[in-house]
Amino acid sequence: MYIIVFRLMLLFGVLSLIYIALSAYDRWSVRERLKSEHAMGEGGGLTEEDYVHKGLSDYDRSWRKKILYAVFIMPFAAMLILIYIANYQ
Repeated sequence: MYIIVFRLMLLFGVLSLIYIALSAYDRWSVRERLKSEHAMGEGGGLTEEDYVHKGLSDYDRSWRKKILYAVFIMPFAAMLILIYIANYQ
């Protein structure tokens, strides 16, 4: 029983590292894109800092949840489906 708990904790740790890496990379790429958009004249009179902050707040509401679902929920759902198929087919 302890080995199962250990493996689940290890899996959760690895998935957490993947989530942190994907989230940081995606946030960095969005920030760079917003900075280049502001440099090209977009922003409607906002300073670069305000424009980037507004864009990142929009990002936090949408992509963070999608990355969270893709990294944590989907692997466990796939694992449960495979266990169900293996046991009842």
